[in-house]
Amino acid sequence: MAKINKRPNPFYLLLIAAGVSFTITACAFGVMTMRQTGSFGATGYAESEHGMLGFLARYGMHLLIVQLIILAIATFGAIGTDGYWNRK
Repeated sequence: MAKINKRPNPFYLLLIAAGVSFTITACAFGVMTMRQTGSFGATGYAESEHGMLGFLARYGMHLLIVQLIILAIATFGAIGTDGYWNRK
């Protein structure tokens, strides 16, 4: 039986990392938004709060946009180079 030397596409690893990162950021951004509107029973969201939600309050939208751009580049890169990486 012949062994096939199939090289993995490095864009797939980037897609997985960017996708997981985007998912976590989007969920946390949603939680932050819900807390700001008082939907969780909280009385609002303190802008000075520390941690991830405080970071997202300041930079969340920019972070989501950058992650979407990285996802788009990695997607087109994976599709565009798939033939190269699957050659025997």
